[in-house]
Amino acid sequence: MEFEDKLKQWMELDYVPPEDIPNIDLYMDQITTFLEEQLKNTKRYEEDKIFTKTMINNYSKNGLLPPSNKKKYSRNHMILLIYIYYLKSFLSISDIKNFLKPLTDTFYNNPKNQISFFEIYKEIFQMEHNYNEPIRESIMETFEKAQETFPELSDGKQKELLQKFSFITLMGYDIYLRKQVLEKMIDELYQDDETDKKKKK
Repeated sequence: MEFEDKLKQWMELDYVPPEDIPNIDLYMDQITTFLEEQLKNTKRYEEDKIFTKTMINNYSKNGLLPPSNKKKYSRNHMILLIYIYYLKSFLSISDIKNFLKPLTDTFYNNPKNQISFFEIYKEIFQMEHNYNEPIRESIMETFEKAQETFPELSDGKQKELLQKFSFITLMGYDIYLRKQVLEKMIDELYQDDETDKKKKK
């Protein structure tokens, strides 16, 4: 299979469409079962768990997730858990908390806002899906650049190995730089939020 075909296949992940998120409060078991089913194809290994009760309880204890209401979790809880699931693959828990906190404080359950937490999720969901093709094209461009490395070598296993190494290294460097930008932005966001709170006092 050519790399471009593989890439298309690898990028066919599970998502949770906004309309599929239940608009009723659910118990912990119902939430873990729902997300396990919805996101099962995003797992690297079959035995991996999307969420466990312990994970969700720890998120609540650490202030990352608002507490349940009589052991029931709302649609807003579910949306936050979806964000946490994707973000935790490349951000620390403290960074995720600092990133989501201003959003949660402002929009989580405030009927006075012009936009609901659910409407934010719908907007972001649509934007992400429209961005799939540019991401795929960017990865293909990186792959093609890697294919140009080590031109002095004759075709064979050594050249193929080094070109794959070049591709993975370039991708890793791209991720590293983007992660640096993300962390700096989160640091600024958290500092701005803390400054606003001090001003209000």
